[in-house]
Amino acid sequence: MANNLAEVYKESADKFGTKPAFWYKNASKDYQALTYRELYDDGLALSEALIDLGVKAREHVGVLADNRMEWIVADCAVILAGAANVPRGSDITDSEIVHILTHSGAKVVFIENDKVYEKYKNNKSQIKGIKHVIIMDKDSKLKTGAGLVHFRELIEKGRSLRAKGKKETEKRVADIKPDDLFTLIYTSGTTGMPKGVMLMHSNMIHQMHYVVPKVARVTSEDRMLSILPVWHIFERVVEYFAIINGGSTYYTKVTDLRNDIQKARPTFMASAPRVWESIYNGIYTRINDPKQTPPVRRFLFKVAYFFSKHYHAAVRFLKGLEVDYEGRNILVSLGQGSIALVKWILTAPFVVSILATGLGYYLSTMGSGLATLAYVIAGLGLLFNAFTLDRIVLAKIRQATGGHLRATLSGGGALQKHVDAFFMDIGITVLEGYGMTETGPVISVRTFERPIMGSVGDIVQLSEVQIRDDAGHVLCHIDDKRNILSGKIGVKGVVHIRGPQVMKGYYKNPETTAKTIVDGWMNTGDIGMINYKRTLTLTGRAKDTIVLLGGENVEPVPIENKIDESPYIRQSMVVGQDQKVLGSIIVPDFDALNAWAKDNGIPDAKPEQMILNPKVIDFYKKEVRNFNSVKTGFKNFEQVQYVLLVTKPFEVGDELTNLMKMKRHIITEKYKDRILELYKNS
Repeated sequence: MANNLAEVYKESADKFGTKPAFWYKNASKDYQALTYRELYDDGLALSEALIDLGVKAREHVGVLADNRMEWIVADCAVILAGAANVPRGSDITDSEIVHILTHSGAKVVFIENDKVYEKYKNNKSQIKGIKHVIIMDKDSKLKTGAGLVHFRELIEKGRSLRAKGKKETEKRVADIKPDDLFTLIYTSGTTGMPKGVMLMHSNMIHQMHYVVPKVARVTSEDRMLSILPVWHIFERVVEYFAIINGGSTYYTKVTDLRNDIQKARPTFMASAPRVWESIYNGIYTRINDPKQTPPVRRFLFKVAYFFSKHYHAAVRFLKGLEVDYEGRNILVSLGQGSIALVKWILTAPFVVSILATGLGYYLSTMGSGLATLAYVIAGLGLLFNAFTLDRIVLAKIRQATGGHLRATLSGGGALQKHVDAFFMDIGITVLEGYGMTETGPVISVRTFERPIMGSVGDIVQLSEVQIRDDAGHVLCHIDDKRNILSGKIGVKGVVHIRGPQVMKGYYKNPETTAKTIVDGWMNTGDIGMINYKRTLTLTGRAKDTIVLLGGENVEPVPIENKIDESPYIRQSMVVGQDQKVLGSIIVPDFDALNAWAKDNGIPDAKPEQMILNPKVIDFYKKEVRNFNSVKTGFKNFEQVQYVLLVTKPFEVGDELTNLMKMKRHIITEKYKDRILELYKNS
């Protein structure tokens, strides 16, 4: 059993050898395999070359690149060298590239291609410490020399060193300690500058040995599709658990997903909710398009899905897999159980088949006038045979996911209920989980045995969760065996986690670390409760960070600070948790607004009427864009798309704390209906 990630790479190479580990696209856009042995051998050679370049044990190595074969080889090499990588995607901003590379103390950085290198070069004068740059793209036009080297050239140099007897890598691996870092991931910070999350080998080994076997059930026959940014810890853990179990991972990107999902035919896939929503919408678009789906097929789908939906809902309840937020008494449970049993009987495919065939036979005995109807009903009976129904209807729907997908792992945000239910009802198990970068990442997750919808699953092994109120009092304390150690079920509060997956801390930031982790307990900043099935349900955010449907983390404070520079805006609060894009609740400066309205021919009106005026709303959208754009330093997903105008200022004792900080969950709750309407109508 591996004790660190370096040993995971070695053991997998020894065990799975020539089996494909990763599939990447060649110049012809066809998938080409990198075997487990090739991955490890390339990693060994590159590690030896890195050590020769001067990379020391426990140093940090930058990796600025997206999902590609060279990324996983670089990851293997850095880990084998006893160092920790500092990853970020190619969309890194100028301020981030300066801060991350300088703050981490990296002396060596991998850069994906010439375009990203140009960004690095433009900020080079502000970046301290980098001595060597390694360009990954084999088609790079950059010339080597003066601290710049190409990826493949460095691997060949490492091979040469090892052929001459250099074996420094093995010494480094033998010296890796459980609390050594394997990665330093910079997440968004409330001041605009990212914080460095220190994740240890022990964090990931906990996930490999105690989370993966319980949850994923991945084997060497499984095929995975990699679409999330590889520098995110969610994607990292999924790739590692494919490696440790011998699965094959196919690299893709959002624009190629539809084609690549048919090429890879994944059996297991992890992604953010937005991808599952996109697949769901794609299915319904095709079904409702007469050019793609004839009326007969559309009818068959609707009938098949109707029965499948009610059948699976009944089965979930009867198996005890229906979430319970209120603690139903036995009489209510018996009543609902009876209804579920009736639904199961009436919608079970083989029961419908028997009833319809029987009815058809009965009608046929009552005279020739009913013979046609009898044949139709009998035919429907055959159609609803358990095997026929699935094969001719639902199996076709599953082709949208490649036709072989048995389960999905969803994380990085809340999965919408109707999307969750749809995949479960067509026969694809949804394992929704919950975690964060600081917990490496999994805190809780549904399992095949307990895929309880309406929750993010059971607490993972060797971990505990507490639900606390704003004063820090424990409302509920549950362990990994679903024992309630104190408090009571069904009470909302802030989620705290203690377990071996919790980070070492924030790099060079002991103050924030001390506030976040107290006596081993980490404050997640999420609001949730332990429901009566003793799984975790999330209900909102207490901390500032907003997680969009695509898994992007957004810190609202820098956005709000910039928006509030507008003379027409008194206060603002960015919203968008589990939505595709950001919105903002805005309290106008009504003196300035009234002056603008007068200049633009808008008649005098009360504030309650003014905030509903379409011209006023459009004006505020434009005003927000003036301060919140790429030009002012914000990425596309950090830009506010919708505005919600309110009349009441945020005040101390209500929406604000005594220190004038916004009570985000209070404000969100107060305007929740209008926020839902905002996204519904936009």
